[in-house]
Amino acid sequence: MKLNLKTEYVKNIAVVFSGTAIAQTIPILLSPILSRLYTPDDFGIYALAMSIGVCIAAIAASQYNHGIMLEEETHNAKKVVALSIFVTISISLITLVALVIAVFGFHISSLENIKSVCILLPPYVFFSGVISSLNYWNNRNKKYKIISKGRVISAGVTIISQIILALIFKITPLLLLLGFVLGQFCSFIFLFFSTPDLNSGLFGGSYFASMKLFGIKYKRFLTYTSFADLLNVLLLQLPVFILTRLVGVAQTGQFAFSNRLLAMPIRFFSSSVGEVFRQRAIEEYSQRGNCSKVFFQTFKGLFLLSILPFTILFIFAPDIFAFVFGEVWREAGVFTRILTPMFFFKFTVSPFTYIYYIAGRQKEDFLVHLLMLVLIISAFWGGYTWFKNVNSMLLLYSSSYVSIYVYYMVRSYCLSKKQLTSIIYN
Repeated sequence: MKLNLKTEYVKNIAVVFSGTAIAQTIPILLSPILSRLYTPDDFGIYALAMSIGVCIAAIAASQYNHGIMLEEETHNAKKVVALSIFVTISISLITLVALVIAVFGFHISSLENIKSVCILLPPYVFFSGVISSLNYWNNRNKKYKIISKGRVISAGVTIISQIILALIFKITPLLLLLGFVLGQFCSFIFLFFSTPDLNSGLFGGSYFASMKLFGIKYKRFLTYTSFADLLNVLLLQLPVFILTRLVGVAQTGQFAFSNRLLAMPIRFFSSSVGEVFRQRAIEEYSQRGNCSKVFFQTFKGLFLLSILPFTILFIFAPDIFAFVFGEVWREAGVFTRILTPMFFFKFTVSPFTYIYYIAGRQKEDFLVHLLMLVLIISAFWGGYTWFKNVNSMLLLYSSSYVSIYVYYMVRSYCLSKKQLTSIIYN
């Protein structure tokens, strides 16, 4: 039985991982075309708009979608899906109203460059929140092939749309975000029609009546996890905001291009493993009271898998970027080299932070994110004040993240060994 569980676990990871690999290989292979169609300035403005959208999307479902995994009864999990989607719709509408007022009602100098793309942020927030809820539902039911196909569709449509739009219309940052939203839309359509068991009667009267009850039940995710995840996303987007302010959109575009090619694939690969890990970890906690075995098994695999590619990146990143994408993008390779240690720990550690949710340590996770905010702001302030160059800022930024990830790794392992009589979720 143990052998079958281990085989199933590895198989599920392979299914999600292979789909994610394809989803990330497509944009990487086509990025040399993209880098010759759009300029660093285009990527800088696109990155700034995306950073605003990502921060809003972080709270789009108020993290109630974690309850989809934790509910024991299927019909109750379905009600949590309805709650998550309802909150997502509400936040998307609020975003639309707020952006119309902020961007078109007032003159805000920092938003002048992204006015043309802001109109696409509400649909971005909507699709992001709903796709997340649908993926949690499929994760709960171990439908990993559907999750993988959805990601391949999103990545493929995004990069192809961005290239085709650039060939047809006058090149602007708007086309980059439009291509991304089109990718999300196609992924949403696929996931929606791939879950007929979920869609039937999802918003019936009984589901609306239950929303308040489940909202109260999972209030800890609303009060702590939503803000922790918002802080986490804000920390990830903070370099874009700060670099745009201090060094301009050109160098921000270099950073954004590096981030596009490395941080996003790493996040998707980690989340692919994380999706399978959290389902297995919840099972082990329910059956054995801890999940230390699956923690060690998963960490060992991620660590061995990441050593070679990150070593190559650290040594050859500037030359690789200059050769593949053009000499104008060499600086993006320099940034990648500086950030490689951070990417390495992010890849190997981030799936295990879900243990905080299983163990009911949302408040502790929130406090760690507050500490991260202080460290990141201090890193950029120190780098700019003492050294006056972007490389020093990014070096301190990377070092700060490495220290936090080391703490998360040690603490998550300690929590994975802790005996729990039941999963804590409220």
